[in-house]
Amino acid sequence: MSEIIRYVYIANGKVKIEESFIDFIITDEKTGEGLASDIMKKLQDDQLDIQDARGQGYDNGANMAGKYRGVQARIQEKNNLALYIPCANHCLNLEGVHSASINAEMKHFFVKSFNDRIIRQNIVH
Repeated sequence: MSEIIRYVYIANGKVKIEESFIDFIITDEKTGEGLASDIMKKLQDDQLDIQDARGQGYDNGANMAGKYRGVQARIQEKNNLALYIPCANHCLNLEGVHSASINAEMKHFFVKSFNDRIIRQNIVH
């Protein structure tokens, strides 16, 4: 899971919205509770206060977006100002997956590419 923060940067009287990749969060968790716990731990390790957050974005999976037990709900229990916004890139990815599934050869290509990436990631870490 990637950790990306968006923040307001003010310098020389100019206000800019910046977005920075921080790190990958390595996790074997699948549940909203476990993932939220890993995210909170990583934020603490990075000395980022969850109370400063004003938003959070994930895919639309139940473990992430679930209204009561998803990551977003558990983060909002800690900071109700961290509003959840579904990630547009993940929504677009779902459309791509649907389109690719129409053609069996394309589906095999994308599934194999994804599985190969996971194997490479596990070797690196």
